[in-house]
Amino acid sequence: MAIVRVLVAVACAMVLTAPATAATTPPDEYRPATMMMRYDVEGLAAAVHAPRTLVGVRPLVFLPRGSEAHALELASRGSVVVLVDDRFALGGHRDLWRALGTGTGPLAERFAGFAGHFSVAEP
Repeated sequence: MAIVRVLVAVACAMVLTAPATAATTPPDEYRPATMMMRYDVEGLAAAVHAPRTLVGVRPLVFLPRGSEAHALELASRGSVVVLVDDRFALGGHRDLWRALGTGTGPLAERFAGFAGHFSVAEP
């Protein structure tokens, strides 16, 4: 009988708190936690926006510098976004991330947690 009371109390607590939480967070203002890191290796500089917690394989998106708002939006939806400083060096950035995907290259130490959690689209 005590277990039934505990289960009923937990269910009531969930029902009572769920609507209040949903009502205070408008959908267009909700942003999951994201992080931003920079790298400057081999003459290639970029800022990386990504979800704080990487689960599964996420899309990898390259954007030119100046697209920060779009990068934050994509990162909040689960993408790994690389804002490149020089859009003409995009191939070099792709090569860095391809190497990271195998756990090697100059990004491997700093971005080790990303390995296995993104896919580089082939042109």
